[in-house]
Amino acid sequence: MEAKNSTQPVAVVPLEASLSLVNSKLHITGQAGNFEPIDTDYIPPYGDGMGYMPLQLFLISFGACVAGSVLTILRRMQKNIGYFDMKVIGMRRTEHPTSFSEITAEYIITSIDVTEADVRKALALSEQSFCPVWAMIKGNVEVKSIITIKNTD
Repeated sequence: MEAKNSTQPVAVVPLEASLSLVNSKLHITGQAGNFEPIDTDYIPPYGDGMGYMPLQLFLISFGACVAGSVLTILRRMQKNIGYFDMKVIGMRRTEHPTSFSEITAEYIITSIDVTEADVRKALALSEQSFCPVWAMIKGNVEVKSIITIKNTD
């Protein structure tokens, strides 16, 4: 299958996941590919808190997508990454649907040669071109970044 735009054809690559209800509430197990299933659930009274809430999985997905692109870009810049950690916090709207209005991502990087400017450049490229999860929320969710660089010299 191909979708066409005015500049060039874009290949459509399907991804698939399967989900099954586990109990009489909202405990659902999901699986994609050959990976281990994951449990999702809601807090009482709708669920029993037996798994991740769907928005928690979204934060993990967003974080993994941004981290993957930022680390790839920094490595292409021939930067040395000794340690990388990330914390992602989502602020939910109070009205329904209670989706995120803001996401704050904190990046903690230990390196002998990475600068804050390098990370900001990699984040800009991630937002503009590389992270599909970011592309899906762009214009709808404000994304803030906190960058901490620890030099190993």
